[in-house]
Amino acid sequence: MGDIVEHGQYIKVPGKLLEPIDNVAKVSMYKEEQKVLQGFVHNKAEKKADYYDKKIAEMKQKYDMDFSAFQNKIYLRAGEVDLEEWNDFVLWGSYLKAYRYWAQFC
Repeated sequence: MGDIVEHGQYIKVPGKLLEPIDNVAKVSMYKEEQKVLQGFVHNKAEKKADYYDKKIAEMKQKYDMDFSAFQNKIYLRAGEVDLEEWNDFVLWGSYLKAYRYWAQFC
């Protein structure tokens, strides 16, 4: 009849009773599980994309330009390197890359 599965402290039922009766029920359960998982991934991706979008907006506000203009400023600079700007340049680039990655799942 199958293994015994314990539920809580007092109830024991044969494991076979917990399985779907036919393949239609199994397929239906599988589809519902997939919907739940897709919803979870979509929700998580939206939160991540929103987070990185906010970080990108902070950088735009800080330097009053978009990333490509900031990149040109960094690359075309003659003379001393501003370490804070270089750090921000690397961060900003990583924010953009992360945003694009998570946005593809939204």
